[in-house]
Amino acid sequence: MKQKIRLMTPGENHRFQLVQAVAFEIAIDYEEEKKKSQTDLETDESCRKIGVFSEDESVLCGCLLYNKYRCRFDGKEMRLGGIGGVATLPEYRRNGIIRTCMNFTLRDMYEQGCAFSFLYPFSMQYYRKFGFEAGNGTHTWTIPFTEFPKKSIEGSVAQIFPGDSLEPLLRVYEKFYEGYNLSSIREKYSPQMEKEDLLKQRRYVFLYRDRAGVPKGFFIYRKKRTPDGAVMDCETTFEARNDFLFLDADAFREMLSFIRSAFGSYYDKIQFAIPADISLSLLVGENIESACEKYYGGMSRVIDVKKALEMCRGQGSGQFYIGIKDDILPENQGVWKISFSEGGENQVVKVSADIEEAADVLLPINEFSALICGDRSAEDIRWMPNVKVYSKEEELRKIFYHKKCFMTELF
Repeated sequence: MKQKIRLMTPGENHRFQLVQAVAFEIAIDYEEEKKKSQTDLETDESCRKIGVFSEDESVLCGCLLYNKYRCRFDGKEMRLGGIGGVATLPEYRRNGIIRTCMNFTLRDMYEQGCAFSFLYPFSMQYYRKFGFEAGNGTHTWTIPFTEFPKKSIEGSVAQIFPGDSLEPLLRVYEKFYEGYNLSSIREKYSPQMEKEDLLKQRRYVFLYRDRAGVPKGFFIYRKKRTPDGAVMDCETTFEARNDFLFLDADAFREMLSFIRSAFGSYYDKIQFAIPADISLSLLVGENIESACEKYYGGMSRVIDVKKALEMCRGQGSGQFYIGIKDDILPENQGVWKISFSEGGENQVVKVSADIEEAADVLLPINEFSALICGDRSAEDIRWMPNVKVYSKEEELRKIFYHKKCFMTELF
């Protein structure tokens, strides 16, 4: 079928919402959405919606959106495009609608100055075709109250009610994630939460301060009933943006001590998710019935190889040639020379558009994305059959090493 693809306007938002409702089987008031489209005509520059239409534009066949975020990468700030709402009407599926959408979107991100992209896939194999690769993962902990560590509470815990300032939560969030690649830089902890009536949602917020009164942790939860008992659910999901953050071991242990003391009669377990690089096994009291499950929820992609290489933090000094294969963004494809030194700015030059030219290593964009973000390291290359190392294997360790990496937003 003949298609047209373009950016959607605010006045077409009801058409976007209709495709989302059908594809994801969610309820909407379509007439109300049409009214909103007629009045909410202000363009949101941080959110771009892309649509694939029939030739006469009478039908929106498929669509997606991406939000632009300020994010961290190796101690610097960069722009990231978070893709969501990838949807096609059933009768137009398997017609290349999403491929058209994705190719257009990646090109648009490049032109908008994004260095990276991220998405939450329905299929990792499918999105690998577009250059995305799985991230470092998340640990979901489920800890029975009976296994909480025993520690006296030297700090203080107080509930935050509607109308109270969320600024202390922002301080904890920014401190916790300051060293994590891809984590978003926020001006507010959660603009959405400021508008929500958490009490109606039966969600509750508690802030922990240390003895000096400094915010060091918080938890946001709701009750989840399971066959094994009541769970204090602190996980961040699309349904409820809960959270559980702590800045040090004392904050973690004292928060759990408070929770057991205050809620022990009402709950049986707590559940929360944290970046996979954090090991809590030594801090949990027993670890007999506690469970820690790792899952890979998202995938990242480098949008602009030159920017990524210029911003990456090398260890020591060195120089080598990296061949990049990118079938979607030809600006990335070719051989790149990177020179780096301790405390100096990286020098990056594309020396050839031909990946057959001599390079020390040849990387598909998928593997390059995982390596440069720090989700994988040079030691992992032996498990990457599509990566070819020709020389300077030791030099690669200076750029491709494990780093803390975690996407903090849902979209």
